[in-house]
Amino acid sequence: MNTNVRLKVAYQSPQSLVGEYTRSVGQGGVTLETRRKLPLGTRFTFELHARGVPRPVEVHGEVVQVQPQQREQGYLLTVRYGAGEDRSALDAMIQRIFSVQEREGLRRFPRLPLHLRAVEAAPFAPGFLVRDISRGGVGLEVQSATLPRHVRVGTPFLLEMDLTEGALLLHGEVVWTSSVPRKNSNTVTPGLGATFGRLRPEMQRRLDALLALESLPPAPWKARVSFGMDAVTRMP
Repeated sequence: MNTNVRLKVAYQSPQSLVGEYTRSVGQGGVTLETRRKLPLGTRFTFELHARGVPRPVEVHGEVVQVQPQQREQGYLLTVRYGAGEDRSALDAMIQRIFSVQEREGLRRFPRLPLHLRAVEAAPFAPGFLVRDISRGGVGLEVQSATLPRHVRVGTPFLLEMDLTEGALLLHGEVVWTSSVPRKNSNTVTPGLGATFGRLRPEMQRRLDALLALESLPPAPWKARVSFGMDAVTRMP
C-alpha cells in the first residue's frame, strides 16, 4: 500500500504563496531530501498556508524517482505534481491578492505573481523570467547583467505561450526598463515592463483564465518573447 505524506509550508503573505505555487507547479514537480527511503508511488499533499488566510492551498504529488545520496545518508525524492480537484482555497487566495491591490489603488489592474521562464529567438539572447502579469501588462526580469540593446521604451513587444485552451499571444510595447541591484547585494537585475494593446476577445478570455490559474501551460512552463520587428511580424 502506498504511503501518504502531508507537509505544511507557511508563507508571509498570499502573494508570496501564489508566487511559490506558480514557480513550483510551473516546473512540474519538486526534488526533496529525506533520510527515509519512500517507495515509488508515495502520495504527497503539500499544505500551503498564508498569514491571514484560514484555509491552505493543497498541492498533490506522487513520488516518481528515488535516488540515494552518495556522500550523505539519505535520499533524493522526485515528486511529480498532479491536478487537485478542489480549487476553492486557491481561488480565495487569488481573490485576496487582487482585493488588497485594489484597496491600495496603486495600479489600474491587479497583478498576479507568475514565475514563467521565457526565451527570445535571437542569437546570444539572454533568458527572461516573467515575474508578474495583469490584464494591462507584464513585468519581466532579464537573466543577464545588462538589458539587450534592442529593448527600449516604446519597442514593440510580444509574449507567447501555449495554454491548455490554446496559444496565448499578448502584444504591446515596452513602457519601462530598469537596472537595480538585488536586495543586500551589488548584483544588478535588469528588468522591463510592457503594456498590452487591444487584445482580441479570444486572447482576452485566455488571459483571464491564466490570471485565475485555470488554463495553465503544460509543465515545465515556458514562453517566448519577441521585440521590435520580430514582434510586429508575429502579432495576431
